[in-house]
Amino acid sequence: MTDARERPRFAQTADLADVPGWAGVVMAVLRVVTQLVGINLLMIAGTLAGGVVAGLAPAASAARALTARLATTDPSTSLWREFWSHWRAGFVRANLLALPFWAVGMLAVIDLWALGAADGAVRAAMGAALLVVVLYLAVALVYLPIVAGEHTDAWAPSVRFVLLAPALFPARGFAILAVLAAVGVVYWFVPPLALLFGGALPLFLTGMLAAPATIGR
Repeated sequence: MTDARERPRFAQTADLADVPGWAGVVMAVLRVVTQLVGINLLMIAGTLAGGVVAGLAPAASAARALTARLATTDPSTSLWREFWSHWRAGFVRANLLALPFWAVGMLAVIDLWALGAADGAVRAAMGAALLVVVLYLAVALVYLPIVAGEHTDAWAPSVRFVLLAPALFPARGFAILAVLAAVGVVYWFVPPLALLFGGALPLFLTGMLAAPATIGR
């Protein structure tokens, strides 16, 4: 019989799910909480390491790889090493896929400036249109780190899928928006949670909704 001390670390971690009763539940919850805090810190570090603009997309993609494992019985046992490995490997691809979003984001800023100069019915119409675009892009962005890190399709079909995903899977899109709104409300009323979990928590929750839609696409 193999000594438990000689077993792989991931196997020992996975055994947390086999701990009976409330002890197993508490240990599993603590594992999720501590890893989400660590992933959030790594996302911040990865974003800064890329000069913010070039670091945000690869940081989100690397964090997505870790939260995906956290949702299984095989969570990472080396967050630091795995995060930076994914960050480096996906740096170029993630940034290329993010280019259309930066462009649309700049257009949205211009529209927001124009909205401030408008009034009456024109302002209401522009405001409604801008809100729809922002919500749509928020859902599309959830798919970006998944496609960047878990698929190897060429740039054009990858971008096309990410941009069309909210329209292709509307039910998932509304569920993703509901999750993002819920997390936003929690962060608003309990700011310390926003500091602890940051983008890791919404990435973890929305990833479980969006990831199945990318399988076999």
